[in-house]
Amino acid sequence: MTRQKKSRSTGNNGQRHLPAAEARKLRQPKEETKKKGAGKKSGSRNAIVEQNTQQQAGHSGPKDPRTGSKKPIALVAEPAITPQLKPDLQPKARLSKATVPALTAAEELAMIENDTLLQQLLERVENNEVLTGKDAKYFNAKTARMEHLLEQLGLAEQTDIADDDDPLAQFERIDWRKSILGDED
Repeated sequence: MTRQKKSRSTGNNGQRHLPAAEARKLRQPKEETKKKGAGKKSGSRNAIVEQNTQQQAGHSGPKDPRTGSKKPIALVAEPAITPQLKPDLQPKARLSKATVPALTAAEELAMIENDTLLQQLLERVENNEVLTGKDAKYFNAKTARMEHLLEQLGLAEQTDIADDDDPLAQFERIDWRKSILGDED
């Protein structure tokens, strides 16, 4: 099938296209009407105002549109009036940082002894495991704090007793020079 190009012509059945000059002749002219006035005539502001013969009670007459406001205008700027503030504007409540209630040494020692993680790490150390990372830091910090608290409370064990059983340690502690010579020289 051959391709047929579409055309823009309307063909025999369509309406005939009229030239612009013929179309203008066929069109009916619009009725020319006078525009309706939307305001006062020009120059009405400066025209002399007619005075009405009828004056109402309490009115001196119609108002002259040429006169403006009768409100007096200050020629010198007046200082702005500021409302007086109360001098006592300090807050009634004072803010302070939240503090953790201080524990006594006995309470802190009880907390360390009941620490489950520390107990698990103690078991691992007793089984000759080497602790690393956070576990080692936690274990060292808690045991050091526990020793400090035991010293504070006077519950620390005497380590000198174990040294007395060792004869070599006793031998090293003795200063033979003093005993032999008797002088500190």
